[in-house]
Amino acid sequence: MITPAALREIHALQHEATQILNQRSVSRADGKRADLLLSKIAGIRQAGCSSDEQRQRLANELGREMGKTPVDFDSTAPEIRAHERIFKLFLSGAPEPEIEQEVRATSFLAGSQTSVFSSGPQGGVLVPISFAQKVAEGRAAVDPLFDENVVTLIQEDGFKLPPMQIPGWDLSTITAVKVTESTQHNADVIPVINSQMVNSHTYRATLAGSVEFDEDAKAYGSTDAAMARAFGVAFGRGVGADLVTGDGTTGPQGILTGAANSGYTTAAAGALSQGDFVSIFFSVNRVYREAPKAAFLMADATYRLVLNAKDSSNRPLFPLEDGVLKILGKPVYVSPTMPSAANTKGIVFGDLGAYFVHSSSLFIRRRTQYPGLVEFGKVAWTGLQMVDAIVDDPTSGTLPPIVYATLHV
Repeated sequence: MITPAALREIHALQHEATQILNQRSVSRADGKRADLLLSKIAGIRQAGCSSDEQRQRLANELGREMGKTPVDFDSTAPEIRAHERIFKLFLSGAPEPEIEQEVRATSFLAGSQTSVFSSGPQGGVLVPISFAQKVAEGRAAVDPLFDENVVTLIQEDGFKLPPMQIPGWDLSTITAVKVTESTQHNADVIPVINSQMVNSHTYRATLAGSVEFDEDAKAYGSTDAAMARAFGVAFGRGVGADLVTGDGTTGPQGILTGAANSGYTTAAAGALSQGDFVSIFFSVNRVYREAPKAAFLMADATYRLVLNAKDSSNRPLFPLEDGVLKILGKPVYVSPTMPSAANTKGIVFGDLGAYFVHSSSLFIRRRTQYPGLVEFGKVAWTGLQMVDAIVDDPTSGTLPPIVYATLHV
């Protein structure tokens, strides 16, 4: 549900972007500004709240983690500022004594939170929460399967991903039985109990930059923000591919791997109809298709076919509502690695909340001897993140929460 404040901000951003794009000639700088506005609109829609509301929600979460009352994110706690300051020194390659002095001078490492620095010869640092938020925004902007509003995202607060069992029950048939005071309680029919195991798979992405990190910040406005966004997009693309088609053994279980076959193939090649989506919709048990996170998932090319679908009077079958596409009342999300060719699993539908994504926080290493960079006076920042995912289907495909449909040959 998008809040009123978010809608007001979306409309203001849309108006500004439209004014830019409607100019007779659009400069390169104006084009980048329009892209930034559209990206911000996408982020607000995914979060369901305005930028100010997102910042306050993050501040409230930080306050709960620290046992403090919620605070304004712009006047964040000293511990958070200390972490950000240490992180900035680390990224810019400040001398070790300077970082060590900063660590000793703060109470951030007094044991109230996870240690910022890792042990071991290769060393590194956990990113501060403000940096992690920008990385998360970048991941979700690339692939909705990293969006906590779309799937069940379990985010760890450190560079760890302990094995996790996800319990579940078959909600498609569970039924309470009426009893009376004089009737002996017979054994209940207990629904199927499911317990999926989520482990971990590590992903890596590397960025290069000048050793004059602080000087570069003047060109970017905020080098931290640019780096966080780049890492977010990199992990969104790299992990996102596995979140769609991963085999569940050498990588996370992709949503297509865990989804059951609806048994339905769309009626015509290169076109989608109301009847297609009605058949897919009703192939899922009602308890799952009416779940809070019930939605459709498809590739951009398939999304375009939906927008082009017309009735006999040439009116859109599925018009946008406040810029959001809904089919039979359920939102449609676009994943860049979903297949869209003929005879592929091109449409996913069901309770996407039954898709569990388990993610560690981002961990960064700074390397000055990286081959191909050190010769040119550049350094490398390598980000590491552990992720796993699984579709939780207690019925093992009998009455699945998530199904796929095949596109017509």
